[in-house]
Amino acid sequence: MTINKKNLLAPASLSFQLMTRSEPPELVIATIQSLLAVKYANDEILIIDNNNTDTSLYQPLAAFCASLDPKLNVRFYHIDAVEGFKAGALNLALGLMNPDCSHIVVVDSDYQALPHARKSIANAIERYPDHTLLQFPQFYRNTDQVDTHSELNHYFNHHLYRPFNRERALSTGTYAVIRRSDLLSLGGWSGASITEDAQMGVLMHQRGFRSRFITEVIATGLLPNSLNDLMSQRRRWIYGNMQVLNDYFSLTLPTKSQDSVNTQQVDMPQVASPVIAAHQRAKNSLKKNSPKVKSIAERLAYARAHLSQLSAWINFTGFFIFLQTATLFILSYALLSAQFSGAMPDISLLAPLYLVYASYAVFVIRRLWAYSQDQAPLNKQVNKDHQPSMKMRIRAWLMHLNFWELGALSWLPVLWGSEKPFVCTPKQEYIRTHSSLRQANMVALPKLLLLLNILTAFVVAPFSPLYSPLLFVCALTVCALKIGAAKVAFDNFTVTEQKPTSISIKSKPTVAISRKQAKPLTPLEPKIDIVFEDKKIINS
Repeated sequence: MTINKKNLLAPASLSFQLMTRSEPPELVIATIQSLLAVKYANDEILIIDNNNTDTSLYQPLAAFCASLDPKLNVRFYHIDAVEGFKAGALNLALGLMNPDCSHIVVVDSDYQALPHARKSIANAIERYPDHTLLQFPQFYRNTDQVDTHSELNHYFNHHLYRPFNRERALSTGTYAVIRRSDLLSLGGWSGASITEDAQMGVLMHQRGFRSRFITEVIATGLLPNSLNDLMSQRRRWIYGNMQVLNDYFSLTLPTKSQDSVNTQQVDMPQVASPVIAAHQRAKNSLKKNSPKVKSIAERLAYARAHLSQLSAWINFTGFFIFLQTATLFILSYALLSAQFSGAMPDISLLAPLYLVYASYAVFVIRRLWAYSQDQAPLNKQVNKDHQPSMKMRIRAWLMHLNFWELGALSWLPVLWGSEKPFVCTPKQEYIRTHSSLRQANMVALPKLLLLLNILTAFVVAPFSPLYSPLLFVCALTVCALKIGAAKVAFDNFTVTEQKPTSISIKSKPTVAISRKQAKPLTPLEPKIDIVFEDKKIINS
């Protein structure tokens, strides 16, 4: 009797799900081809192109998918309008996927699977059969942005790698392997945050489901191709994670309206019945096999892991930035008044600046310590000869300091309920000369702290030498750090001979905004397997 080893490695069938919008078709096709090279016969690949009306971007994808053998189980859908940002598109995919697939694998359009990807996923599912979420790391294949790669991947190499986070991982999006029945029992993906992956992870843990970070690189993606794109991406992560943090202590088990999200989303004759039935079976199973209530120690451990992961890109020096700004106004007024009165201003006015620089020192030193501890274990998987030097770690730390102001201030609008659009990171490059790129980088870099500390150095200089030298040195130190950080950023975003010489204007960032009314689905030519057409999309 012949035993099929592949079947032994594949106890679960997978639905690879790609949500695309205004992506370069050749990039998405390359990603699909990488999945075709690793998928098993009972797996499917589901592509949903959404909120994009440019036919030149999605018709090549439609034609490619239509040209494939139907036995490969590759299905493509184009939908003009989907509400709820990426969560809305993922909920549509949840309703359109093959119900025989037990697990969903979320794949970003630029993340190409490595040859061992499918086997690694099967092994992880077999190793952790009672886990709802298995999150694989993000990794990048760019070779000319070493410091950007090190800074971004520090989250996976060091932060998420630590045991207390690894065993309670939140989803980070791409190559998240999620059990379909458990996701249905949550009511699908929540659109309460623009980082729907992290939101789902918190809700999942509150329901008693388990997760784990799998420390194995199985796919590689592309870094943002400009400094402005990198800043926009980081703002989105910071804002979305703060949305989750802001609601963290008020999050409860999904309400009736939350449970009905997925049902409403796919309430269409062709797919509604099986999805509703599966959803109901999952809910009934959850009631019968309800996870045990966590102990206080377990709750605290999960709270620590959640706060650690959600605040990874956030810092809380924003209050001290405001304090520094206010103090500078007061000091400037005092100096002007002294010019007319002839008396020296009160040196006690300098006191708030000592508190400001103490907070800055805590932030900078803590981040330096974290980056100095980064052993880059994921990089060593890809390159056995990789040895992270202290210089590499310091450059990654300096790269991180470029986001200082973003981490301090970008999350504040969440507190007063401000809504921000979902900004997609483009995957193509702009035509740039050295001078235009330098100018673009200068515009993109946050400069608030640099300007504040230049002003601080000038303002404190006239005060008594007994008090001002320390503040003067502190101000110059922050300026030096920001200039050094800018130099590292510029080194990573320069014009080189390897860069493409032309791009399409369509590579500019695209913004998804909530739409009050969805357009009906329209079939594509050549003919694609559109499961439902001429139906309205319901709010997610």
